[in-house]
Amino acid sequence: MKLAITGASGQLGSYLLDELMKDNEVVGVDIRPTEHEAHRNLVHRADVRTPWTMTSWLKDVDVVVHCAAQVSVVNSILDPLGDLDTNVRGTLCMLQACKEMGVGRLVYISSAAVYGNPVRVPLDESHPKRPMSFYGSSKASAEDYVRVFSDTKGLDYMIVRPFNFFSKRADPTNPYSGVITKFVQMALAGKPITIEGDGEQTRDFLHATDVSAMVCKAAFSSVKNETLNCCSGKGTSINELAKAVLRASPNQVDILHVAPRLGDIRHSVGDVSKARKLLDFEPKMSLDQGVASMF
Repeated sequence: MKLAITGASGQLGSYLLDELMKDNEVVGVDIRPTEHEAHRNLVHRADVRTPWTMTSWLKDVDVVVHCAAQVSVVNSILDPLGDLDTNVRGTLCMLQACKEMGVGRLVYISSAAVYGNPVRVPLDESHPKRPMSFYGSSKASAEDYVRVFSDTKGLDYMIVRPFNFFSKRADPTNPYSGVITKFVQMALAGKPITIEGDGEQTRDFLHATDVSAMVCKAAFSSVKNETLNCCSGKGTSINELAKAVLRASPNQVDILHVAPRLGDIRHSVGDVSKARKLLDFEPKMSLDQGVASMF
């Protein structure tokens, strides 16, 4: 099978290339070059917002995994038009390019940000979409475009909504990196692990390799036209996370609580039962194993 990965230079895209290049023909596209030597000949420069730069890389492709996105909530607030351009128009351009080139399936990488502040926990796929940011709104809108495009043009799809995933490949210099990356960087620098609020807010963490494994299952499955959470199904408090980082850290540092972040969601935990049933998905890496790998 031949697959194409958009956003192939990103964290998730790089793990997908690692996995898929073993037994498949795979091509990656991104607007920036890859940092991984093993991917140098696989990742090509192209912009999903300009489909004429994409179509040559989709020749004879069976499945496209669409990871390319503007992923910063803060940047989406600073530049909502740019966020919309990449996440919504870019997705529609990819859908059109897939149809033009005869691609059979698109796996769209969405986000748990489409849910917003939960009205019930755990969050299943039928939970209302009430995003709290332009980023969440753009991902929710792109999901709708994927579904409507399938209904009107006949392109099969799978929508995957990852929760809080992490890995050593997350950019530590990016101010919008996830909380685990930030805590690890604080510990390595010998600085206190700083928790906003009382630390009892919960999140659903899983390693990027588990996200990659589920996305691969979605790409190859006979199941089609479904929306699935990608999560561990387990809630971890930020206090518990800080302790896990301390257990793995070569430096012993203090934990410091500061003022809570305005508008912070209190609890966000996903329901993984649908992905477990349809794709036989089960995360393999524990939180402690994942955190240890960051060091």
